[in-house]
Amino acid sequence: MNTTGFIRGYMSKNMAGEDFIGVVVSALNREFEEIENGVKLDKFNDKFVITMDGYSLTLSKELINSLKSPYGIDKYILEEFEKQGFEVDRNRSQYIQYCFGNYVGDQVL
Repeated sequence: MNTTGFIRGYMSKNMAGEDFIGVVVSALNREFEEIENGVKLDKFNDKFVITMDGYSLTLSKELINSLKSPYGIDKYILEEFEKQGFEVDRNRSQYIQYCFGNYVGDQVL
């Protein structure tokens, strides 16, 4: 999946955290479309629950706002799922490379 850091940066600065988390989950859904039932986002009061392939993570509105950067929330979610045992190939795609900061232009770091 190709994506542009510029557009993500613009969206992270100009969208409310509640809206931006939807963009993040949508991107994760496209990236991991092979996962049965996909990536789900549920909201309970000011908490957001993200589930994927048996893994689950709860984010507060405050945490989302503190992580809000072009790929900061994506990276946080993926790292938390990794801690739970989900395996992420950090060179899987340009999107994942952007999340982990190992993509610059046409180079993989």
